[in-house]
Amino acid sequence: MNPEASYAHLLEGLAVDISGHWTEWDWKQIAPMTSYDHARLEEYRDSVIVAYRLYNRIGLEHLKRLLAEAPRDAKILDAGGGTGRKAIPLAGEGFKHITILDHAPGWLRLAEEKAKAAGLLENLKFVVGDVRDMPQIEDESFDYVFAMGGVVSYCGDPAAAIKEMSRVLKKGGKLVADGIHNRLGSLHLLSNMGSLENLEEMAYNPEGKSRIATLMPEGLEEMAVAAGLKKAKVWSEFMFLPDEGIRIGKDTERWERVVLELEMKYYDEPRFLGAGMSMLYAEKG
Repeated sequence: MNPEASYAHLLEGLAVDISGHWTEWDWKQIAPMTSYDHARLEEYRDSVIVAYRLYNRIGLEHLKRLLAEAPRDAKILDAGGGTGRKAIPLAGEGFKHITILDHAPGWLRLAEEKAKAAGLLENLKFVVGDVRDMPQIEDESFDYVFAMGGVVSYCGDPAAAIKEMSRVLKKGGKLVADGIHNRLGSLHLLSNMGSLENLEEMAYNPEGKSRIATLMPEGLEEMAVAAGLKKAKVWSEFMFLPDEGIRIGKDTERWERVVLELEMKYYDEPRFLGAGMSMLYAEKG
């Protein structure tokens, strides 16, 4: 069976052409453009594009290492967790108290549907909220907090998000945030793309306003320390991914095996900082 057929249900009722490269899909064709419809289309993309499946698998591998010795009743917050691509597999491994927080109700609706289908609803809690301000969550509520898939870069205020995640983390608790856009990596990408105006803007106006925050490792560490975190480390991530146009096929397992091995071997090598995106690890002081 065509691997994409397994995810065809995510496209039911969506009038969108997905025949070309995903960046060329006309997302605005979706009517009505609800957050639930957007979540379904992104879930489809992430399930049929090799690079996006690897994004998820690499991040999940880092989380499994972080949680290797964690008790299964540990309190875990998936901040900006979207459709539960990290939280649901962790619940499947026996973690009983995972909260997924996201600003888009439609994304949480899809996460809840997936959790129900997997028989894991009782392990998960779904909360609508903004990672930059979570008044519905009390201080020091969680043993572990993670924000995956670029949440820190996309949220609009990285420092506020890190500070708020620190607030809800228990003393001695651990935080990891990945997919953070590294400024050097972003400059490299823009240079390769031939995007001269954007390259100049990022190179000469580092404080300029952008929808996506691109950060240097030392800036991330400073934000973590200012938020009351200690042992802050910034590692590199997503250094060896294939082109985003390659769809899942007969060689996908080979791609994943090789890339995952390389990522896990070199992520903490200082010489690779800037080669991909960034991952922040820290503990609550």
